[in-house]
Amino acid sequence: MMCQMRIIIFTFFLVSTFFQISYASIKSNIIAKVGNEIITSFELENKIKTTLLLSNRELSQSNIDQVKNYAFKSLINLKLKNEELKKYKINLNQAAIDQHLEKISEQLGINIIQLEGLFDQYQIDYNRYLNEIKIEFLWQKLIFNLYSKNISIDEEQIVKELNDIVIQNKKIEEFNLAEIEIELENLSEKSKIISEVKKYISEIGFEKTAINFSIASTALSGGDLGWVNSSSLTGNFLDILKDMSIGDISDPIVRSNKIVFIKLIDQRTVNNNENLDVEKIKFNLINRKKNELLESYSNSHLSKKKNTTLLEIK
Repeated sequence: MMCQMRIIIFTFFLVSTFFQISYASIKSNIIAKVGNEIITSFELENKIKTTLLLSNRELSQSNIDQVKNYAFKSLINLKLKNEELKKYKINLNQAAIDQHLEKISEQLGINIIQLEGLFDQYQIDYNRYLNEIKIEFLWQKLIFNLYSKNISIDEEQIVKELNDIVIQNKKIEEFNLAEIEIELENLSEKSKIISEVKKYISEIGFEKTAINFSIASTALSGGDLGWVNSSSLTGNFLDILKDMSIGDISDPIVRSNKIVFIKLIDQRTVNNNENLDVEKIKFNLINRKKNELLESYSNSHLSKKKNTTLLEIK
């Protein structure tokens, strides 16, 4: 295990050196091994070009330099997930994939058939992109299958809180939110990463930045968290939202090894005399708490997989 850990540390030390290589000099060969999986230079090139295409950015050396590190880390995580998925038999939800592709196509102002044609036009492997999406959806389903039975929500406490709101005739604040979650492996990179993410948001928008760079499960839906009840938020988080206006994006929130950006899409106040649907609020609160726990399990499962997998740069 110690030998493996040394190689893992050494591997990530080499990543920065590897990316000093000019994009033009990359040849089609194996550039990394992730357990029994491999990453080829062709895959990295394809991932870079896909990221730039879907974010409507020019294939220039400057833009390549900006996204190649994210692209490489993303491929490592995909290989880790794919290797883990091989241990299980999970049915693919094709409808969810089709819906995701429709959303991506809509953002580009085209349909799904035209999306595939666009990949061909720019000589990008569309099937590899489809495979990446499939892995992400299968991973979400795996985490649900493995951990949903471990999730325990105190529904009685939620009902008590809601009843208190009704009895005291309190107003309920609800926020329509989106998120971007970026992995932070080294605190010394914090300022650089924050600056890069802000640049992406400014150039391509919050939703596309989430799709291309966020590590949260919500990335597949452009970071969409939906309507969130104020009672399900921590005091610190609620304070941040109260200082924001609709359309605002929060300052970066650093939590352990992650940097989080929140966008306030909309907000509303629900009064008790406005046909307050307590059951619906209860349902949404429970679902949100379950999703937060599943996200935590997902991060933990992937982290354990990474810590026990041999990673090598060729």
